[in-house]
Amino acid sequence: MRTLLKTELYKITKRPRTYIGFGAILIIVLALEFAFYAEGDTLIGLAVQNLESVFRLEGKIISVNFLTYMLLNVLIIHVPILICLVTGDIISGEAANGSLRLLLQRPYSRFKIYMAKWLAGSIYTLALILFLALTSYLLGYALFGDGDLLVFRRGVHVFEAADVPWRFVCAFGMGTLSMLVVASLSIMISSFTSNSIGPIVGTIAILIVLNIISTVAVNVIQPVLPYIFTTHFVKWQYFFETEIEWSAIYTGMAVQIGYIILFTTIGLVNFKRKDILT
Repeated sequence: MRTLLKTELYKITKRPRTYIGFGAILIIVLALEFAFYAEGDTLIGLAVQNLESVFRLEGKIISVNFLTYMLLNVLIIHVPILICLVTGDIISGEAANGSLRLLLQRPYSRFKIYMAKWLAGSIYTLALILFLALTSYLLGYALFGDGDLLVFRRGVHVFEAADVPWRFVCAFGMGTLSMLVVASLSIMISSFTSNSIGPIVGTIAILIVLNIISTVAVNVIQPVLPYIFTTHFVKWQYFFETEIEWSAIYTGMAVQIGYIILFTTIGLVNFKRKDILT
């Protein structure tokens, strides 16, 4: 199993598309943080102009904590697409070029092969999230330094700088769990096709549809929303509230872990039955 995992990780590192995700995240982080460095006061002024008539704001609002919080929102929109670029063809791509058939001729069970690919995709996902966290924090600290965090979410929340790090650790952990759901879905779809484009486009399409349903849900759909995994992609934001709704966070974790197990099981069962003809 360890040899298989090393082989899968080596394959991922040799694919040019693997580095598209890291490059895209770096560009997003640089663009946003330097934009705030150049025009931060103007941008913040527009956001808080309505509050100034009610609250007295002192000190600096823009800090490493504020920028890192803003960049965490990238998890919902951009990172899932970047993950699909790699995990979407982790099986189907090899089935298309014939290397999967050669791999199956080696003395490894299909269970081990699938799980090695799933673990490799999960490690890539974790590396992408860790890269986002490190680049956001390190560049933000270099440009703006430390400071308290002002969050506009269901009201206004102010957190002291010393109270922020553990919240970021939990938020990035929750975000990573959400992205593992995406990776598991993408790998599962990849096991059904021999076309590397299909799983990538299919996963992105599913995410778009479910996000739209979660956002503009009508009363008829409301009862099923807690069981849709994209509904829980924003649960990391709950760590940035004065009174944390732990029950909602635990529910979100349980639902997403359930989907990871479900997608992995379906993909594994299909992979065991799959006919590799090329």
